[in-house]
Amino acid sequence: MNETLTIDGATVLVTGATGFIGHHLVQDLVGRGARVHCLVRKSSDASGLKEEGIRLHFGDLAEGPPPREALAGADYLFHCAGLTKAKTRKEYFLANALACRHLYEACGAHARNIKGIIHLSSLASAGPTPNGAPLTEASPCRPITYYGRSKLEGENIARDFASSLPICILRPPVVYGPREKNFFTFLKTIKNGIRLRIGTAPRTLSLIHVEDLVRAMLAAAERPPEAGSVFFVTDGGVYSWDEVSDTAMHHLRVRCRSITLPEGGLALAALVMEALGRLRKEAPLFDRQRVKDIRQSSWTASPEKFFAHYRFQPKFDMQTGLGETLGWYRENRWL
Repeated sequence: MNETLTIDGATVLVTGATGFIGHHLVQDLVGRGARVHCLVRKSSDASGLKEEGIRLHFGDLAEGPPPREALAGADYLFHCAGLTKAKTRKEYFLANALACRHLYEACGAHARNIKGIIHLSSLASAGPTPNGAPLTEASPCRPITYYGRSKLEGENIARDFASSLPICILRPPVVYGPREKNFFTFLKTIKNGIRLRIGTAPRTLSLIHVEDLVRAMLAAAERPPEAGSVFFVTDGGVYSWDEVSDTAMHHLRVRCRSITLPEGGLALAALVMEALGRLRKEAPLFDRQRVKDIRQSSWTASPEKFFAHYRFQPKFDMQTGLGETLGWYRENRWL
């Protein structure tokens, strides 16, 4: 299918709507006049989803299929739900893999009505860059963490259903923008005058601003490619962490003291955080799985296939995107 559709005024189901990316997507859809249905867990904070045109459905895909009414009449589906931190391997695979099977099995009864499905995956599903050259969709997948492996399994499940459902898989890298909290921690450290480095080896990464990611998701939904297609979606740049730090320092008008943390100390810090997490009965923000990510020299991918297929151009590069994001944080007193 390569016809151009329109999502304006359509009926749309969004999973993970209370998350960072899902929230931005829902706001854009509401602005387009879409009738937005959001599948959320009862334990989630849905206070940001009270606008007119939004209907909430409660359910946990890790436990079973969504309520029937959530998919009834849906023209489009955006599957953004998932776990980025968990206490165990099992929790990752329940939320990022089994949940996909429950969702797409339920879609079968609505296959004739659904025009496009966006399955939001992650660069982590492909793994780090082995030789310095950004990954492409033809690169073999070598995830190194429970999170990455569970996201790849979620992709595999999506492909299993692609013969009957119009599923497109998108793999973003680090996503940043207003309201984001994990990358914000790094920016807050810069604001406080500290530039943290891990070891002495240079490290590179790909980025995408959340507004550009939402634009990419909508573009893929409105002109679905061949079902089961996979695309990396980034802003097209490859950046060093020092470049990111320097840009943040420029926008924040601060000077930083550099502190280099030895790689060997990360595992010990992770063990301490894991122990605290067990005491608090919550997933730690930093653990040995995260250490595996941090130790890699490069997390980069090429978006050229997506750019060419959709004639897509990002609105933000790292310089303009960080400036806009930091401005939002200041205006809203996060910084």
